[in-house]
Amino acid sequence: MTLTPRRPMPAPYAVACRLFALVAGLGAPGLAAAEETPYAVSKIAVDITAKDAVAAKDTAMADAERRAVDVVLRRLVPFAAYPQLPILSQDDVEGMVRNVSFLREQNSTTRYIATLDVSVNELAVKQLLASRNIPFSEARGPRIAILPVVFEGDAVKREGGGGWRQAWTDLDLSHGMVPADIVEPPPSLDAATLKAILAGKPGAYAAVEGSFGDAPLVIAVAVAAGGTFTTRLVGADGVGAINFGRADKVTGGDIKSTSRDAAATASAILETRWKVMQSRPPKVEQVRQEQGGVPGAPQGEPERNVVAVVEFAGLKQWQEIRSRLMQVTGIQALEVNSLSARTASITFDYAGSLGRLQKELDQNGFVFENREDNFVLRSR
Repeated sequence: MTLTPRRPMPAPYAVACRLFALVAGLGAPGLAAAEETPYAVSKIAVDITAKDAVAAKDTAMADAERRAVDVVLRRLVPFAAYPQLPILSQDDVEGMVRNVSFLREQNSTTRYIATLDVSVNELAVKQLLASRNIPFSEARGPRIAILPVVFEGDAVKREGGGGWRQAWTDLDLSHGMVPADIVEPPPSLDAATLKAILAGKPGAYAAVEGSFGDAPLVIAVAVAAGGTFTTRLVGADGVGAINFGRADKVTGGDIKSTSRDAAATASAILETRWKVMQSRPPKVEQVRQEQGGVPGAPQGEPERNVVAVVEFAGLKQWQEIRSRLMQVTGIQALEVNSLSARTASITFDYAGSLGRLQKELDQNGFVFENREDNFVLRSR
């Protein structure tokens, strides 16, 4: 099959292909990218094969629109409210799209490939959420810097064979709730320094962070070995210090696909941390201010944001663990970042030392361990 590159150019669709001329100037390249707003989604990649070119493009555009609307809704709505989001018809989706611009297009007689920017109608989104009493927030975090690096043996690499840096570059980091810039590794970041940072040695992170000005710096480290792709996020974001890790199996030897999924998950973790902080109940905040911490925590203890992996045997045990965790003294604003058949990544606030948290969890029948990659929690 021969794919013919085409220059991105605006063109109103026929009625059968849906009209995209929603506003004047539709199709200007990079339109969504130029708007620093959570109601814009950039770098949406589509690749559709159908019975003919018109059907392929029509299906691709519908898919891009739906994905854009879904991204915007999930940006604004807290994780706990996701089940309240309605299933939208294609007519609903089209009514919420403000405009589309084309960054890249290729087509053949049956296939359409493109990268698109989509802007969603802010008023339509707010009306939808308000009509269903779904909570949302437009508050965006401070801009952070993300430094993707690959750790191979005793070498720190900028990219690596899995396309780790490219996976981050392909994400829409400009319009999310935590806007971010991808930065280059400084010469000072060698293997010894990175190992020291991962081990939490004092001063190691500060030496690298100073290379990027005042923006909080998250170092996104990837290690691929033995069919496993391990991700570590270390440093600080708009919430505070972060030390998160997870491991994914490389399915079918496709390390690039695993890398893309891992980068998307890591980015979602950063957004979830910010959204959790924004969604704390006002009364809890007042108690913290008056008593110097959450109820049951020592007065004056600093509040920390904890990311942990929960291990369980099945769905029933996970539901029981989650219910018990919500009753542990001092744990607030617990959110689920991701969930699989045997593990869940969670984020919660705790005012007190990690030693005190471990003691509280132990008294409630949990084991809380600091493994090499991340904190792990399981029922005893």
